[in-house]
Amino acid sequence: MEYFSGFLSFIQRGGPAMIGLLVCSIMAVAIVIERLVFFAQQHGDSKELLRQLGGKIAQDDIAGAIKVCRQNKGMLPKILEFGLLRGNKNRADITDALSIALMEHLNTLERNLGIIGTIAVIAPFVGLFGTVLGIIRAFDDIALKGNSTPAVVAAGVSEALITTAAGLFVAVIAVIFFNYFRTRIKGYNQEMIVAANQLAEMLHFHNVGEPIPTDLYKPVGGKPAPAGAP
Repeated sequence: MEYFSGFLSFIQRGGPAMIGLLVCSIMAVAIVIERLVFFAQQHGDSKELLRQLGGKIAQDDIAGAIKVCRQNKGMLPKILEFGLLRGNKNRADITDALSIALMEHLNTLERNLGIIGTIAVIAPFVGLFGTVLGIIRAFDDIALKGNSTPAVVAAGVSEALITTAAGLFVAVIAVIFFNYFRTRIKGYNQEMIVAANQLAEMLHFHNVGEPIPTDLYKPVGGKPAPAGAP
């Protein structure tokens, strides 16, 4: 309770601009938590997933490969399932279908990220606005009391410094998480592109009746069976 009352006192000392910074910080924290949970739910081992799919495709079990995708959580299994459902098409059509699925899911990866970026940009300006209000208050106090002793201007200067510090703090935290998520998105997007291309190639070899090259996946129990084998 003591910490809470101290926090409220800090907000009040910062003046009206602190309300805006508080709203920005709450939004940023909510989005950061949502994005962290989202990335934690994504499929973590794309190579293992491709290995399982390659084994099913090599055994001419497309339905089994689709089932594997549906048993795994995350965006990548859904994208690969989208390609498997069109596995009887030619390679160009499969690649186009996977590209469409990747583009659709890219928006999901970047969801709400723009809000964090906006907060990172505007937070210092909101703090600067509070700084200006604090300076105005200091000059008003000087005008009312007719002197400029430290005791007179202290409240206004304190308000100005608090909002400046709070604005910079919110901006720094927002920038850190914005860049972190951008890096995660770039890496995950590249991983999905590679996985989608490998699936398209496996389906191509399956459709032309050739064995899937072992460099595309690591089969369990030796070499993959030729397409169409029982």
